[in-house]
Amino acid sequence: MRRSFFTTGQLLRGGTSGLAIALFGIVTPAAFAQTTLPPVAGTGGQPDSTVDASAQTQTETDSGDIVVTGLRQSLQSAQAIKRNADQFVDSITAQDIGRLPDVTVAEALQRVSGVQITRNRGEGSGVAVRGLTQVRTELNGRDIFSASGGRGLSWEEVGSDLLAGVDVYKNPSAELVEGGLSGTVNLRTRLPFDQPGQLVSASAASTYYDLAGKSGQQVSGIYSNRWDTGIGEIGFLANIGYQTTSFREDVVVVEPFYQHGPAAPGVQGPVPGFNNQTVLLPHGGGFRTAYGDRERLSGTAALQWRPTDGLELYAQYFRADYKFNEAGNSFFSYGSDVPPSPDRPFTVDDNGVVRTGYLDNAGTDSVNFGTVRDTSTTDISGGVRWNVTNDVKLSVDYQHIDSTVEQTTLNLTASALNPRTSVAGLGQDYDLFFDLTGKVPVFQSTTPNYFSNPANYGMTAILPYGEQNDATADAIRADLTWDFGEGLIREVRAGVRYTDKSAINRNTTYDTWTAIGSTCANWSSDAGCTLLSEFPQYAQQNLYQQDLLRGKARNSVFGPVWQFRDSLVTDAQAAFDAVRAISGQNISFRPYDSPNAFLGTIGEKSYAAYLRVGFGGDIGTVRFDGNVGVRAVRTETEALGRRVLVYRTPGAAPITNPDGTVTAAPNITLDQPFGGGRDYDRYLPSVNLKVNLTDELILRGAFSQNFSRPSFAQLNPQFNLSVSYTDANSVAPTLANPALPYNATTNPYVGTGTALGDPNLRPEEATSYDLALEWYFDPVGFVYATGFYKNLKNLLVDRAAAPVFQDLAGLGTVRFNVRRWVNESEGYVRGFEVGGQKFLDFLPAPFDGLGVQANYTFADSDAGQAAAGDINSRTQISVGLVNLSKHSYNLVALYDKFGLNMRVAYNWRSSFLQGTANTGTQNLPIFGNAYGTLDASVTYDVTPQFAITLDGQNILDTAFKSYQIFDDRPRDYGINDRRFSVRARVKF
Repeated sequence: MRRSFFTTGQLLRGGTSGLAIALFGIVTPAAFAQTTLPPVAGTGGQPDSTVDASAQTQTETDSGDIVVTGLRQSLQSAQAIKRNADQFVDSITAQDIGRLPDVTVAEALQRVSGVQITRNRGEGSGVAVRGLTQVRTELNGRDIFSASGGRGLSWEEVGSDLLAGVDVYKNPSAELVEGGLSGTVNLRTRLPFDQPGQLVSASAASTYYDLAGKSGQQVSGIYSNRWDTGIGEIGFLANIGYQTTSFREDVVVVEPFYQHGPAAPGVQGPVPGFNNQTVLLPHGGGFRTAYGDRERLSGTAALQWRPTDGLELYAQYFRADYKFNEAGNSFFSYGSDVPPSPDRPFTVDDNGVVRTGYLDNAGTDSVNFGTVRDTSTTDISGGVRWNVTNDVKLSVDYQHIDSTVEQTTLNLTASALNPRTSVAGLGQDYDLFFDLTGKVPVFQSTTPNYFSNPANYGMTAILPYGEQNDATADAIRADLTWDFGEGLIREVRAGVRYTDKSAINRNTTYDTWTAIGSTCANWSSDAGCTLLSEFPQYAQQNLYQQDLLRGKARNSVFGPVWQFRDSLVTDAQAAFDAVRAISGQNISFRPYDSPNAFLGTIGEKSYAAYLRVGFGGDIGTVRFDGNVGVRAVRTETEALGRRVLVYRTPGAAPITNPDGTVTAAPNITLDQPFGGGRDYDRYLPSVNLKVNLTDELILRGAFSQNFSRPSFAQLNPQFNLSVSYTDANSVAPTLANPALPYNATTNPYVGTGTALGDPNLRPEEATSYDLALEWYFDPVGFVYATGFYKNLKNLLVDRAAAPVFQDLAGLGTVRFNVRRWVNESEGYVRGFEVGGQKFLDFLPAPFDGLGVQANYTFADSDAGQAAAGDINSRTQISVGLVNLSKHSYNLVALYDKFGLNMRVAYNWRSSFLQGTANTGTQNLPIFGNAYGTLDASVTYDVTPQFAITLDGQNILDTAFKSYQIFDDRPRDYGINDRRFSVRARVKF
């Protein structure tokens, strides 16, 4: 509930972080006249009447005294807000987002202390607060829900130009909706009553993406006004934004390292020259180039009607359409069974890692990929706020959401041919040379022109895949506030809330992978093998290898290579026509109503009620205030999907074909409904306390309990199991220990599987503690230190091989090692944040416009999460939370004077765990290296109505790198675009 009719002093208790605003304040434009405060709950923000941002510079009186205006006044007000807040909240206002070179909300949030982000194709797309990614997302204080499978709107789907502000609640109180272990991020759109009268503003921008070599455009406009009429005051607002962006990402990748030598398990032979030593040999590598564009079209409309001073009715409309187009090529030489080349030299470091060497005829795949994803989300809401009496306020709010997501993906694979992996007589014999001693890995063929000859490639496969999801949500809430004045009990709030959500998930499944002809693999025949060179109209050299990593890897990573034409994966029908011309096969996207397609449904209802008591008083000369409350929540979830299990007919013999190849025995497929659900109750207490130790020194603390429901993707009931066999000749399945006989308990058969979700998962839970000390030494200067501790329970972890046992008739007990989400045991994340801000007023003009802001976060975790200790190792090692950096900081230099605003910001984070079950990593934990980016912007206010901004992101062209378990085993080395923009803003 947002308290529209409260006094300024009451609004200040909603709180924001002065530091967060300061981090963005250098670019405060004249286009928006007032700074909005975060809502208490419910419906957007209200203006802070103490802030007038219409003046953008400081002025000097005849006496030499500085009169604080514009940016400085905004920062001074932000300090006052933080100083009077009764909970932990950080905010970014519309001015900040509107003029930063930040395309998405995630990129804006990265400068808030305790917030770390991840990127997708160069753009910020994921947010973690104090090490936890379970961040609850709200729109205007309401739940936001989409068909993307998550609990909130995807960060990359929201353009920053549409928002009035973003609020980060790190330790929320009872009136805030449950659901965020790390906190809640509230996205606020603008309302007509946020400004005193008419507002008409427009902006346009063009951004150049240097690696892609393309430009993107951005336009936005807003109209807002309010009128006094015979039926009361009426306000109307319309805001629309359109944006196109481009991207390109180049990555060179090293495949997993396998043990070779006397102690190596399996069939891995020794490395030449090191016959008596067990060493770690990389099994190949490659590169990947992805390119494409994003398109965002979003709009809001709002209507407010205040018939009397104590009654307001409102309606809001939000629509976001997002389109993501991507294409590219992944070129890899690799293989778990690829041997080291005999009679070749190898170098091994002191840790037993092979740094240079050769692989004998590594298998090579050139995979073209293309994806188109369309997302649309509509949010319609409305309600009433009523001052029942001078002391009692009531609000009722209703919300409806509709969301759709449709995605199609197409892969085309061509494979380089050689005597070891291909049909006899095709391709050429070669060794793959690798060198891992430099910054960028080296991969080259010892056979000249091996990869540059299209006759050395066979056409392998096509994979068409599609998803189509729909989701709806309805929510209604009522909140009552009773103000008691200045006694010990200051106010009492109480409220109830009901939600009903549903989702329908459809996909084609990935068993649409289809061989083109018989492929050219060594298990097939040359009768159905087609060379890439036989159909030159469908083939081309890779267009991006020649300037890979800005040309640094042109000659060192393979050199010229071949692939299917890029145009085939961006036009699915053209790809289907090509396959028909090549092999006579008819390929298409599987219909969603096909019996082999997946259809899953999820439904969820929640019921909540809360009570919050605000208090305050004095003990001697020490003033204190705060709140204590409890929130009771019931959740009811159910889901229905399918479970597919495949195994060979017990006792059936394999079939020998006329050409000598072997086909495995026919399969039995068990396709069964799979569903479940959970009903659970949670009681969530919270306490916030602030103590004014002196006029300048404040001590504050907070305690709360919260939980996070599994995302709809994690609840999605799609389960696929497959019994494992050694080869096509095998009649009996593979045993857990092939050296021992079958035993249902100690040595069962084994299989693999994937569970996209599980409707029986439990919610994740957290108990949070915060303690902060803040020193306000200047009207525009303060420092702070905050300690935090979160006790975690039932954390969800993506397990690479969680066991599932099943007895199969005529076969026996099978242990399926299933990649699935599971709830882990207890753990914690703990740390502290320090930061501050100061303008250097003591310097002589014009240097007195300089300012500095900084913050540092330390976060450590032990959440009971384990990962594979090494290739072929049964030992598990303890790892931290995914995407958590132990150290991160922001350094920001500012200048604000004479209408000139300048900002240089550096953001850095230390190494972090990317995942423990990533695709193509043999389930090894992959860590991202320490990473820092530099952004800058310069704005000049030509007039109070017109401003020009130049900005740049990723100015240092920072490479992102990762490693496998240990930092001497590289994984990725990649780069993204540098972005340079020019922006113009006008206000009428």
